[in-house]
Amino acid sequence: MNYGQGGGYPGQQNPYGGGYDPSVYPPQQQQQQQDYPNQGYDPSSQGYDPNYNGPAGSAPPYSAYPPAAGMMGGPANSNANGGYPASPAFNNMHLNTSNSMNNSGGMNNNYPNGNVNAGGMGGGPINNNNGYDNNMNNLSNSMNNMNMNNSGYDNSNNNNNMNNNMNNMNNGINSNNGTVNYGPPPANQQYQSGGLTYQQTIYNPSPAKPAGMSPSSNPPTPSQPSRAQAPQPEGDYPVVMAIDFGTTFSGVAYALKADGEVHDMTKWPRHLAQYPKTPTLSLYKKDSQKILDWGHAARLAMLKPSAKDYTLLRKFKLQLDETLQSTPLENGITALEAVTHYLRKLHGHVMSELMKGFIKSYEPSQFQYCLTVPAMWSDAAKNTMRRAAIGAGLIAEGDPPNRLILISEPEAAAMYCERMVDRFSLKHGDRFMICDAGGGTVDLIVFEVNEPPGKTRHLREVTRGHGASCGSVFLDANMERLLERKFRRYRKGIKACGWASLMDTFVDMVKPMFNGQEDVLMQIPQATGLEDLNDPEIGLEEGVLCVPVEEMKSEVFEPVISDVLDLIQKQLHQSQQTCSAIFMVGGFGSSRYLEERVRQEFSHLVGLVAVPQRPELAVVRGAVYAGLNTKTINMRVARRWYGVDANMPFEEGVDPESKKIISHDGHVRCKERFSVYVRPGQQIGVDECVSKEYVTWSYPKGLDSPLYVCNSPTQPKYITDPGVQKIADFHIPMPEIPGAQPRTRVVFRLNMYFGLTEVRAEAVINGNTYTTICSFGGGGGGQR
Repeated sequence: MNYGQGGGYPGQQNPYGGGYDPSVYPPQQQQQQQDYPNQGYDPSSQGYDPNYNGPAGSAPPYSAYPPAAGMMGGPANSNANGGYPASPAFNNMHLNTSNSMNNSGGMNNNYPNGNVNAGGMGGGPINNNNGYDNNMNNLSNSMNNMNMNNSGYDNSNNNNNMNNNMNNMNNGINSNNGTVNYGPPPANQQYQSGGLTYQQTIYNPSPAKPAGMSPSSNPPTPSQPSRAQAPQPEGDYPVVMAIDFGTTFSGVAYALKADGEVHDMTKWPRHLAQYPKTPTLSLYKKDSQKILDWGHAARLAMLKPSAKDYTLLRKFKLQLDETLQSTPLENGITALEAVTHYLRKLHGHVMSELMKGFIKSYEPSQFQYCLTVPAMWSDAAKNTMRRAAIGAGLIAEGDPPNRLILISEPEAAAMYCERMVDRFSLKHGDRFMICDAGGGTVDLIVFEVNEPPGKTRHLREVTRGHGASCGSVFLDANMERLLERKFRRYRKGIKACGWASLMDTFVDMVKPMFNGQEDVLMQIPQATGLEDLNDPEIGLEEGVLCVPVEEMKSEVFEPVISDVLDLIQKQLHQSQQTCSAIFMVGGFGSSRYLEERVRQEFSHLVGLVAVPQRPELAVVRGAVYAGLNTKTINMRVARRWYGVDANMPFEEGVDPESKKIISHDGHVRCKERFSVYVRPGQQIGVDECVSKEYVTWSYPKGLDSPLYVCNSPTQPKYITDPGVQKIADFHIPMPEIPGAQPRTRVVFRLNMYFGLTEVRAEAVINGNTYTTICSFGGGGGGQR
């Protein structure tokens, strides 16, 4: 046999070209020929196969080297008694990493045949005393494109040494391109049971200062994510259609990208007057899940004597975030199904009308859609809206993601108000608040005008937008309770259609006109059968009901408006800097009484409280503008913590023993760590990628990476901490890797984008980018 001399153990014959330590690997453990002929040492006994016959300094195929076991090779000319066991990072693996390491271990080129064995560091005399430390966790310099079995080390820099205290890298490999490290898994190890093994942060920039907040009391951690640019949008569409799917009313607007002129849809079935909104109502037969009618036609059907044969679904948008599709509505219909049915009818009517005009020259596949959602909605609720849009036929399952843009309602309103910045004398650096008060929710965000001299104007989100369910439907509920109390003696005699007519009188006539200064007079509809009734006790005279103004304020308006004022106060406090204006938009936002109450409470803090022209159209028109220019809002603020389940180095005395595991690479790690991607208050660019690197041994299987959120003011450490919730699974597909064996060690990068309304993820494996499949489950209770 032709053996090479092992570094640190001269004279011991080693067919791998490196030395071994007889005290650690006794002779009886070295005879493995019968069980492992020509396959190297036995990983269970840590011996070696003396039958392997190869040239001096050479090594058998990588299949002979389970990374966790085997050859010992001390530093050159070292007097170490035991030598240094092979690090998993150096065991006979093809290391295709991105940063060069020119002889960082202090090795020279005096190898027979120019070959080196990574496990034993043998194969010839090594004349440098700088060895490898088995305890080092990380390498700050990576290895570049080295095949450790057939290439020598570059001797261009003999003085680069490995530091025993290097940090921020796992297993001694920095694989910036999501590369594969070939080699079978270690033997006789307690394998980790779940979670990704945290590898490294690609870069380590300073964290963004939370907008409108003092610097975080939590210092940056090694898991601070890297930043990169997102890929360009995949599709280009000449027509933009926006749908403002509301709790009580919905609207549609559209524009051609060629001219940018926005048009409102004003023609609706069974409605003579042209108005840019239609009721969010769906009509079903009793015990049927097939929609019969929608909008105005559904409302009219419930005024007929046959109304008892039908079910009218209303306000079903409110159920999306709280129960998703799990809690049935009437007739056993889920919220997802109700939204899908309604959107299909709405979209079908709009397309039918558009195809009668000049838009008919465009194919349906050339339409891009912007769908508005409340800022307070969870990621799961947003995903449900996307699923509803697919089910309704707006887009197809395989369409590019950018064909459907979800935009928060206050952001859309900000896009509308941005067109009026000059009219309201807002300049660079000025801040304004959007108070989008709609039928079901009230959402608020503060934006800053970013318009340096000679630059295009942008808007920068500066507060964590938030909202609450305190829209105008809660005025309706309060009014209905008031009327129930006043008419309790006559309630049994009032038919359902008559009661609906009475409530319509409040919704259509009283609610928008109430100013808080005059008593309210309501004409009792004939359908109630009480049009000629006189009852001074309840204020009813000759079919006219008089409700005193103070009663209307205290019983109907103030309980809801006080919640709105509280939301505004919190946003002003979060902004810290003075707001130049508050813009009231939405149907409820146009309420005279709400506008007056906001002015009373905040005029001393804000220079301008204004209702822009056509406030009820601010959201839907703004959504069209968002489709025409996706970069107008170029910075957003994260609402909460986002992270994934990862295995990280175990901290003795800090991490609980119950979370200690031995990972596949042989290191002691802590499972179920919360690997932070985004922290609350962090400013995020719309194209900003948050990227981290992990290791998996699951090849060829793909893996699921759960996405967790937390609303806690302090950073969660474990995914099991109180308040941490799993909201989604990102399935990471595993591509076929030539030459890779099952359970090959694969380093990959998990990129996430949080700057848009929806969270998006992708995986980079072996230099290729793969879109992950996201499965949301559970609301997670909060916003992006």
